Amino acid sequence: MAKSKRPQRPVVSANGSPSVESVVETVRAVWTAVEGAENADRAKLKKDITQTINRLRGRVEGMIGKPVSQPSERSLFDASTDDQPTPKEPLPVSPRFPEPTLRVYGKDLAEHALKHIPKLTACTSIDDIRKHLTDSLRFNSQATRRRNANYLISRYFPGEVVHPDVIPFAAAVEGKPALGDALFYLTARTEKIVALVADELVFPSLALGGVSRTKIRDFIQSQLPNSKSASQIGVSVVGTYQTFGVATATRTKLNVSLREGSLAAFAYILHLEFPEPGMYSFERILEGPLHRWLLWDQQWMVRQLYRLREAGLLSKVSEIDRMRQFTTKFPLAQAVQPIVALAKESPT
Repeated sequence: MAKSKRPQRPVVSANGSPSVESVVETVRAVWTAVEGAENADRAKLKKDITQTINRLRGRVEGMIGKPVSQPSERSLFDASTDDQPTPKEPLPVSPRFPEPTLRVYGKDLAEHALKHIPKLTACTSIDDIRKHLTDSLRFNSQATRRRNANYLISRYFPGEVVHPDVIPFAAAVEGKPALGDALFYLTARTEKIVALVADELVFPSLALGGVSRTKIRDFIQSQLPNSKSASQIGVSVVGTYQTFGVATATRTKLNVSLREGSLAAFAYILHLEFPEPGMYSFERILEGPLHRWLLWDQQWMVRQLYRLREAGLLSKVSEIDRMRQFTTKFPLAQAVQPIVALAKESPT
């Protein structure tokens, strides 16, 4: 008896575009081919595939304005049950902020970020953002505008992913101190030298009221010993603190002290730190970047946790003996709208 043939999957859908089955089969074939590569190459190729898919997912989320739901039963690379029942290795999830490389930070571009990031609301892709910035930045030559547009993209849209939160939040807090706080945090996330200066130099200088520009320059030179731009990088780092409103500066010193932010900025940056719902200890924020980079007062942050619980963004805040914990309710993509609503209500 002749075996019945399995119906062949369509290569294109009704409207002429590739069918989802053909796309899945193509990606699965690529993944399978990678399995046969050498160990070192295999890891790199898998990482490349994962990052490419995550960038595409970010673009889709940016265009449709909501997160792409994850499959609950099958991953993209699992074969169908009648093809290949053995489950495939799941793709690792790339972090939103991968470990940044230590690079020259010769231009802070902070004033340009404050001015232009909130104006990107009509942009749905990196190409849109690049064109808008290249057309709008106030530099004489197009080559300079394009180069600085790329600096801003790498800083605020790492991996060239347009997440559906940066632009709406920036637009909601345009002209408010909250925008400076958010952009400073994002800068420190992607520019390693800014984070190093914050962690190892500025934060420890709180008791002294600040740190000298000379000390900042010398520290940068020690981190980038082959660079001839330590002085300029120091100027850029100080300018970042000053323009974003995290600290003040004189000709010789960066002046710092504990400070308070706004509820909207706290809510947004808290969800950048903890993008998935879960229970977290107070220490994660009291000893983390919100305190060390933004210099937010710890008691002020505790009060904001309770305010966010009242606003419905946190499901629980508890302080029992030494166990102090808070529980976030939403993933970042779902928290954006209530955070933007908070921002629009807040004068700061």
